[in-house]
Amino acid sequence: MLGLDPPVAGFTTFAAEGHGMSFDNASVGERVRGRVQGSVNMAVLPRERAEQIVEIVCSKIAVPHMAYWIEPVLACGRMGELAARVAGTGDVSEARTSGAT
Repeated sequence: MLGLDPPVAGFTTFAAEGHGMSFDNASVGERVRGRVQGSVNMAVLPRERAEQIVEIVCSKIAVPHMAYWIEPVLACGRMGELAARVAGTGDVSEARTSGAT
């Protein structure tokens, strides 16, 4: 995601295990466990940019079993920004010193 132009700022990755897909390319250990190792990437983006990234990944990493989904995000932010708003201050450092948590 950092290699894209423009790069995607602020995304999350974590390890995952897939269930229910074909085990044609699974290792022996994955077959014994009944799940394959994988990873998940998440980013909050405008829909058009998300669709663009899906197209780029599809053309550059042709992995037939790779799954994706695009879903709406109703709200997004940082807790420090929310705490500053709730405290009635505009600065996170002000919110901390005024006793807001």
